[in-house]
Amino acid sequence: MFKLIAPAKINLALEVLGKRPDGYHDIKSIVQTIDLTDELEFSPAKSLDITADLPGWEDSKSLISKAAMLLRERTGCKDGARVFVTKRIPLMSGLGGDSSDGATALKGFNRLWNLGLSDPDLMEIGAILGSDVPFFFLGGTALIESRGEMVIPLNAFPSAWVVLLLPPVKPETGKTARLYKTLKKTDFTGGDKTEKFVRALMEGWEIPPSLLSNAFERPASEIWPEIEEYRWRFLEAGAYRVRLSGAGPVLFSLHRDKGEAERIFDNLKKNNLKCYLAHTVGHVE
Repeated sequence: MFKLIAPAKINLALEVLGKRPDGYHDIKSIVQTIDLTDELEFSPAKSLDITADLPGWEDSKSLISKAAMLLRERTGCKDGARVFVTKRIPLMSGLGGDSSDGATALKGFNRLWNLGLSDPDLMEIGAILGSDVPFFFLGGTALIESRGEMVIPLNAFPSAWVVLLLPPVKPETGKTARLYKTLKKTDFTGGDKTEKFVRALMEGWEIPPSLLSNAFERPASEIWPEIEEYRWRFLEAGAYRVRLSGAGPVLFSLHRDKGEAERIFDNLKKNNLKCYLAHTVGHVE
């Protein structure tokens, strides 16, 4: 038996460049792992048994079971496994929980079944699972491009505390596809902000807050107007700038000072809001 952690991510910058002939969209995004994690416990079994401590969680809809199926198809392995998932990352929140679980599952099954596949092999399989999955083999700070499967490691984003707020929006299957459909041509950009962000990271420059952007801010507020109410409540709690992570609905703020982050977190908790306090983390082992 062994355990692996699956970290959440935030999108520090996310630009959508336009729609491709294959129906996907080209993006440029700077992604950062944080220490809000799920935990996957692997042990041998005769069949595949995947469970979680979260009521209503369905293994058949998770990327963990799909990861097992893909590995079996690719390698011919018929072994079973028992996987227990301790869920801390909220579902369908914009924090990449399912994608991170999928990447971690590929690593775990590869180890449990002694398949001997390399990380590049697993990343290739991960790209079939989902566009965000390959990033979680690297973690830390990275630029993702194309539909999200191209991952380029970057110099680390300056260490920061992250306050996360989950508005009470019902998790919605197909949320990301719906947001893409809601995008207008005016939401498409050329990737200049992200390229400036990358340059700042690589040169060690101060990163202007204006470079922290997300093309989904407008469509997310259009689909879920209540997000704006919670953005204001976040600001009232003491945050200076509040951003959407990925396709949302999670909102986050970044802080160099731990005390400041803790004060904002405590203010949100006092108002009975679902919130988390996390920190940026580097490369995923």
